[in-house]
Amino acid sequence: MPWLNESDDIQLNFIAENKQTPRGYYKRTRWGGISQSSIFEYSLLDTIQCIYLPPLRDAERKLVDVRGSRLSRLLKNLHHEELEVARSNDEKTQLEKKFDGFYTDIRENDELISKANDLIRNQLKAALGVVFSQDVAISFSESDFSKIVESLRLLFFPTWNDDSRIASFRELSENSLGYNNLIYLATILAELAETTRNEGLFRVLLIEEPEAHLHPQLQTRLLKYLESEAKNKNIQIIVTSHSPTLTSAVSLDCISVLSIEGESKRRFTPLAKCALCDSSKAFLNRWLDVTKSILLFSKGVLLVEGIAEAMIVPELARIVLKDKEHLPRSLEEAGISVINMNGIYFKHFFSLFSDVDISTGEPAQGAYLNLKCSGITDNDPAKDVYPLPKEVVEGKNPALQLISKLNANSKNCRLYKNQKTFEYDLAMSGSNMKIMLQAYLDLLTTDGAIRQNYEKLVKKDWSKISDNEKSEKAKKLLQRIEDIGKGFYAQQLAFRLIDNKNFFVPQYIKDAILWVVKKDV
Repeated sequence: MPWLNESDDIQLNFIAENKQTPRGYYKRTRWGGISQSSIFEYSLLDTIQCIYLPPLRDAERKLVDVRGSRLSRLLKNLHHEELEVARSNDEKTQLEKKFDGFYTDIRENDELISKANDLIRNQLKAALGVVFSQDVAISFSESDFSKIVESLRLLFFPTWNDDSRIASFRELSENSLGYNNLIYLATILAELAETTRNEGLFRVLLIEEPEAHLHPQLQTRLLKYLESEAKNKNIQIIVTSHSPTLTSAVSLDCISVLSIEGESKRRFTPLAKCALCDSSKAFLNRWLDVTKSILLFSKGVLLVEGIAEAMIVPELARIVLKDKEHLPRSLEEAGISVINMNGIYFKHFFSLFSDVDISTGEPAQGAYLNLKCSGITDNDPAKDVYPLPKEVVEGKNPALQLISKLNANSKNCRLYKNQKTFEYDLAMSGSNMKIMLQAYLDLLTTDGAIRQNYEKLVKKDWSKISDNEKSEKAKKLLQRIEDIGKGFYAQQLAFRLIDNKNFFVPQYIKDAILWVVKKDV
């Protein structure tokens, strides 16, 4: 049952034992004449204290000198016991007494204030006469504890400053939005930390998109701090985020993914409940960096072995999807993320998405991300084996054993293989050799015999070249590519594919793209 709802940030106290208790019960029986809007300022035994920070919060407005500011709430919580005693005895707090003495001294001894007060009194007496006139006195308005603390404001200094001179500090309006959000959050954490003395109070902090206006290093720093506060101060902190930077900074056990199935069904998946073996969980905790954590925000995932595939496959997808009705025209449009695993670690990644046990092929005993996931892998036969089209050769890639298990038993995961390697299969398909040779010439820095030879090859009609000759030329081209670097070459080839719609896409890549893009399972 909420006790307080505000338009910006919300603090709720829920009665733990009796949720049917009338709204004003504690006000009437335990808190006497304290106004309802002030109830939340005091710790209540057997309650839940919940603070919610929306994504578009106006931190500056909440920290300035206004009624109900976060700063005033913190100060009231720090003095709540003294306030309670003073109000019950109809006395003033120490802060109020100090302010009264300070104001009295200024009012009575400041020459300008005394002169202004006498001028007003005399003018009023002259206008109304002694009989009808009233006496007046200039005073300060901030005599009540709430008004005093609500008149305070936070200032900032660009770096940690041991100089206590207030004149060197600046207004929050001069600060960045991100840092003001951090200052705002610090006051809330201070408030929650202060309530730790009440062991019967369960504290919850809900934060939407804490990454707003923060650069990546600060995002990570903030999340690590929130994690430590949750553990050390016994505060339940729940964060919603669209930031791969944040998700890459915490353990899988701390992440839950909210996704949409079909038109409207929502699915909430705690990764801690996914059917991950210990080795897969340890691997993913190490490897889910910023570039890979994006898979948690995707509509589907296409897993690839290396940087070459990661750069070229999105361009190949444009070619595959260009004439497909009722389908997106690119992986980006479909919300599909291409994840470079930097190796053949399909087992670990598929464990997040597969509805079957990767080891046995039996139904998974745990949760899984119900997103379509496909992968392309190399067959990797012996190094001296260069198969011709439609030849069946035995591969040595250990990931190949996953293909039959996934394709036969999983409704949402598939793995596809080529004949040898990514670059070799591209070169053996259609007339792709022509464009691949041009990409190599773009990177060649010499003008000797090597260039002359490859320029002659570019001019050939590769649609009429035999498979044997094509295989021989592909073998030599692969050696050249390895010399200059596969990633470097892939970047240039991807650039040449941007406006090329005639490049022939190998069937295994087509299958992987169409599987993950199509909505039907």
